[in-house]
Order: sequence, then structure tokens, then C-alpha cells
Amino acid sequence: MLLLPVLVVHLIPTDTHEPFVFRAMLTEHLAQSDSGKLQYFRANVVDGNAPASSIVVALDRAYTRGYQPALTSASTAAWFQGSLMTPDIFYGEQYLFFGLPQVYTRQVKTGLLWPDQWTELRVLYLSPVATLAAPIQIPFLIRSDSFTYTILAVLVARSILVGLAVYAVIRSRRSPRRGTTLALLELYALFAMLITIPILGDLF
Repeated sequence: MLLLPVLVVHLIPTDTHEPFVFRAMLTEHLAQSDSGKLQYFRANVVDGNAPASSIVVALDRAYTRGYQPALTSASTAAWFQGSLMTPDIFYGEQYLFFGLPQVYTRQVKTGLLWPDQWTELRVLYLSPVATLAAPIQIPFLIRSDSFTYTILAVLVARSILVGLAVYAVIRSRRSPRRGTTLALLELYALFAMLITIPILGDLF
């Protein structure tokens, strides 16, 4: 059961399907915006799908997930996920272009998982605890701008699961058997994780 979240985040893609996912080596810092929010690097693509073998990678401190100051040093290799950056789509003084295919980076992976996957992993492992609050979350969700029927269905399912878990634990206390309560809690945690999977894409 402990490995279920790890399996899920590897099998389920991140919430957005960016056209370009590639591993590249940053070779040269080209420029930055006046505020330093945007950093531009020349990069050589090593693996994956990219618009060219030599490109410009744009890192946005406010937008790019997984952005780290250490990443801005030249000769750094990482995985990048992003979309093509053109003057027709990105216009403004903060956007610079250098005559090469340019990718606006949504997230960067330097380890085993993408930032989105780390978030999903944390949510899944904490879902047994978060599920307990479902009954009181439903009224707030209905009045919320983030209301969706998928989230509502998940909260209803969580509420039912909490009720069933409480009932099962009470029943097991009346006719105690060794290990019964622990087994029920493990089943509760498993179903709490499974119920949470449909809303992983709504986290970002």
C-alpha cells in the first residue's frame, strides 16, 4: 500500500501535457529581464522532444515549478517541460528573443520526479487524514468558485468512506479480533488514496 502513491504518480501524467519534454544542458546565460524574474539560457538538448537540438530555455521565477538558483549556473543538466515561446504569444518588454527556438519552461526536474509529481505524492500520502475533513468541506465547496462535480463526487465518496470506517471500527470493538482494527485502518487508507486520484489534476 505504501508504494501505491509512487506507482500512481508514475502512471498518471502531470496535469498539463506540454508539447516539449526534454533533457538539456544549460551552456550559456544569455540575459535576464529587468526585474530578474525571467532568466534566458542557451541549451543543448541531450534527450527527449524539443523544437531543435540547440535552443533557448526561459526560466520564470514566478511560474516555473522546480526553479532553483543553482539551476541558473551554466553547465547544468536537467529535464524541462514547456511550450514554444514566440513573439506572437509572448509579448512585452520582459520577453526577449535570440533567434533560436525558445521554450517557456513550466517545470524542471533535477531528481527522480517532476515538481507536480512530488505534490501529487504528498497529497496521496496525506489523503487518509484529509479525508476526515470531507463532511465539513462539502458546504464550503458548493459556495466556492473552484466548485466542480468531480471534486464534489470525491468529497461525497470521502464522507461515505469516513462513515463506513467509523461504523466498522465500532463493530470490531464489540467483537474484538486480533489485528482487525489495524486491517480496517489499512483498508481505509487504501480507499482514501484511491478516491483522491481523480482530483490530482485539480491541484495546480
